[in-house]
Amino acid sequence: MQSGGAELNVGCPGGPGGARVAPGRRPGSGTGAATVDQLDAAERCETLLQDTLDAVRPAPVWQGAPARAGARLSLPGRESELLWYVTRGRDLLTVVSLPRRTALVGVVERHWRRRGWTITSLDAGRERPRVTATTPEGYRLALRFGELGEAGLTATSPGVARSERGPVLSGGVDHCAPPLPYVSCPYWSALV
Repeated sequence: MQSGGAELNVGCPGGPGGARVAPGRRPGSGTGAATVDQLDAAERCETLLQDTLDAVRPAPVWQGAPARAGARLSLPGRESELLWYVTRGRDLLTVVSLPRRTALVGVVERHWRRRGWTITSLDAGRERPRVTATTPEGYRLALRFGELGEAGLTATSPGVARSERGPVLSGGVDHCAPPLPYVSCPYWSALV
């Protein structure tokens, strides 16, 4: 959460902060532009995640992470309006050895740069590497490794209109941290 703002999350606590777009407007659009609501944003997040996963070879095994949605208030001194967002993710189930973790982060970083997305953070540390990026539309992506080798890939929308078309979340949220990986792969799990 950004300092000074208030945030309400449905799902896991500690939701994201970051790029803001006027609710209901596409980034870079003027008045009269088509609105983007939470369901549209969730579909875009899913597309961004799949695009990233398609760039990783050999393909690791993933599972869907719990969906999150919520609202955050503007920072003090700005208009007092709710900014809705959604987050979608994937949990890595393939064991990625210490020597291969930075390689995986490198593959993702290079893919995002080729797409023209801005890399906002890069930590190539051997044990817990991570990379984050922002798309021109304000979507934020992150690939992070945890302390025990668990890894998660997430995509979070900028501020969008609240969805009135149906539920944004499907199913229950049963965990917040990625599960421990358990699938062995000749390449990603290799110790050299």
